[in-house]
Amino acid sequence: MDNKVGIVLVNYNGEKYIADCMNSIQAQTYTNIEILFWDNHSSDASVEIVKRLYPQVHLVESQHNYGFAKANNLAVKQMLNMGVEYILLLNVDTVSDSFLIERLLEKADANTVTTARICMGRHGETDWYAGGELQFDIGNARHLSIKGCIKEKAVTFISGCCMMIHRDIIRKYGLFNTKYYLYYEDTDLCMRWYLEGVRMLYIPSVKVWHKVGGSMGGNRTPLKEYYLIRNRLYFVNKYREYIKVSTKVVLCKIIKKKIVCPTEYNKKMIKATCYGILDYYMGKMGKNDHRI
Repeated sequence: MDNKVGIVLVNYNGEKYIADCMNSIQAQTYTNIEILFWDNHSSDASVEIVKRLYPQVHLVESQHNYGFAKANNLAVKQMLNMGVEYILLLNVDTVSDSFLIERLLEKADANTVTTARICMGRHGETDWYAGGELQFDIGNARHLSIKGCIKEKAVTFISGCCMMIHRDIIRKYGLFNTKYYLYYEDTDLCMRWYLEGVRMLYIPSVKVWHKVGGSMGGNRTPLKEYYLIRNRLYFVNKYREYIKVSTKVVLCKIIKKKIVCPTEYNKKMIKATCYGILDYYMGKMGKNDHRI
């Protein structure tokens, strides 16, 4: 294969993950690559680390934190202008198998997006993503367990943590909806691909190790809760023609589970949930998290 692959890494205060991520990319068996490191106005030493240790990388020092969706869109646009044929979206808090790019490219094409098995921890102690599916009955997407996905298979949801995408797919259908800012932008993208007949393929023979929630301070935070609540409601309403549940029903379930009968009382999480609901109904999409 001689297709040039553009690897996009969007970073926000991820200095402690950069070396592991970059070193695993540099160890890839497939070498016809360009790497673009987009820094979302970090306050740590991320930029200095990249400049000092990885001078060959295309570094963009954004003066704003654009969030995951817009930053990836801007970075991908730059990569496409550089003439790459495939884009690999990869989280900074990941470590990749040395043959990740090679394996994903084998099955990717102008109508097929590919992804890997994604594990939590450096040594794959727990599966985080072993295929995924859109849940039309509840307006969500879920990760499947490895027990039911030990073989290569078509899926309906791919995590934005690891996506190999041909440039023609991006040119036809765009990339992330920037209204989401953080979270659900990959669910929205997969829904659009699903409706347009784009094939999504899970390849379990190659792994990515993902330090889940790395740059967000953990797996579940008030900030993450805010965006998950607000964006899920937006997603359900946007695709109400295809989803088998109404926004009102989803809202009632959220209120019951997160506010009325939470499994563990947490004032900050309840506050984040309330703001997420409020901002959705007030139409405040995009970045609006200054109160969280």
